[in-house]
Amino acid sequence: MLVDKLGFSRVNLTDLPTPFEEAPRFSKALGGPRIFLKRDDTTTLAMGGNKARKLELLMGEAVSLGSDHVITTGGPQSNHARMTAAAGRKLGMQPVLVLEGEDPCVRQGNLLLDHILGAEIIFSGARPPEEVMAEVKEDLEKRGKRPYLIPLGGSNALGALGYVSCVEEMNRQAEEAGVRPRAVYVATGSSGTLAGLVLGKILTGASFEVKGVAVSPGAAEKEGRAVELVFEAIQLIRSRLEDSPGPGALDPDHAAMLERIRDASLEKVRRHVAVIDGFVGPGYGIPTPECLEAITLLARNEGVLADPVYSGKALSALVADARTGKYARDDVVVFLHTGGVPADFAYSDVFVKGRI
Repeated sequence: MLVDKLGFSRVNLTDLPTPFEEAPRFSKALGGPRIFLKRDDTTTLAMGGNKARKLELLMGEAVSLGSDHVITTGGPQSNHARMTAAAGRKLGMQPVLVLEGEDPCVRQGNLLLDHILGAEIIFSGARPPEEVMAEVKEDLEKRGKRPYLIPLGGSNALGALGYVSCVEEMNRQAEEAGVRPRAVYVATGSSGTLAGLVLGKILTGASFEVKGVAVSPGAAEKEGRAVELVFEAIQLIRSRLEDSPGPGALDPDHAAMLERIRDASLEKVRRHVAVIDGFVGPGYGIPTPECLEAITLLARNEGVLADPVYSGKALSALVADARTGKYARDDVVVFLHTGGVPADFAYSDVFVKGRI
């Protein structure tokens, strides 16, 4: 993997590669196209999810700095917070989670798992979580601790690099399966996974479109943030090139990737970033009927579970595009499953009332 070739610190938090599997009964239920699932929901860290790839790099840096606490933020049902807490415990660091809003006073879903993992949980109330995180970090430092701060969703340039490796992995798996994907659908919140996929597409020359599906309001802002992250990650790679063995010492695929890095521009990056609006519904964390139906279709045709906050909304966009004839029956489309199933247990009333 290119990221490893360039010497970024990494810790092992999961087993890779994740499966790349066809979903023929789901495809048949939609009347085509051929749908493949990239199963990043199966990463082995604390019930899985896409954040494991980011955390391998982020926590790698934390270990290299000698950190003893890890601080991050998210909503009360944040998959990222749950997986960061688990990563901290696995590496001997105390996790501190600054969660948005008020304490719901009920521990279920991801929030229950945060509690079981022994994370220190702080609710930000009406204040911006980032402000509270900065205070927590300062207080820990005054006490002689060495905290490491991870932004919302693990979405910075370093975290995004985890999904360059995912694209390399997926390209190999698609080739082995004898398919060439037209598009990859992914849930998009803090834009880090989307940015990593776009960067991976640029670096590998992959022909598929990356379709980010907004799970909360602000598609334009998500696009802008993804562009920023891609370009910041490019700069991060460029900064490592001086210390790398150089293209001549790398295998041909990695040498070609480094040449594409040198040729990348902000304008070129913008052409590859798109976030689909229209599947958010009333707001973040509020399931839509289309989302619930998509979850049901996948579960009852393939035995694969999705969640109503992230993966279900992205899945509903794929279902809508398939039904409106966007793809031919033999086209290949990939759904990057980002996980999130623990949140289902916090939405039992929605599933029951929805007669699912």
